[in-house]
Amino acid sequence: MSAVVREPGRVVVQAPRAVPVMTLVTGVIVLAAGLWLLATGASGGVVVMGIVLAFFGAVSAGTGARRLLRGKPLLVVTAEGVDDGGSVVAAGFLPWSEVGSVDVLPARGGAMLVIGVRDPEAVLARTTPARAKVGRAQAGRLGSPVVLPPTVLPVPAQELADDLERLRPDAV
Repeated sequence: MSAVVREPGRVVVQAPRAVPVMTLVTGVIVLAAGLWLLATGASGGVVVMGIVLAFFGAVSAGTGARRLLRGKPLLVVTAEGVDDGGSVVAAGFLPWSEVGSVDVLPARGGAMLVIGVRDPEAVLARTTPARAKVGRAQAGRLGSPVVLPPTVLPVPAQELADDLERLRPDAV
């Protein structure tokens, strides 16, 4: 499947597969290193290091595997609204009545897509406290908690901004 599927009245954006694959591979390597240290370590410091590496390797591998298997799109845009699964806050479905501006801002490594929301606190109330904290910081810096950085976008942010504007109903 292509990373961006454009159909009449709908755009679906999938995450690039390289990031979760690298997360999974790195996690497995770190997990193996931790287990090796546990198996061969005689001193307390080496055992502690093995435990730490094994823990973080397992978490990283699990995260990568979950992202690979989940297959949830980063973004789905329709005439009804935007379904955000790719920003830090993962805002979920935003009807067009909640969406304000759609901006493209420069960022290291490309450009980021900023989907402005009319009531950031209402969006943040639907997410976890940790994500809400990050979302508030983003909203303070970038004007919205719904931000997709270039590292997760499979195509340039401007292309997606154009798609959003094309599917936005004229009445909004």
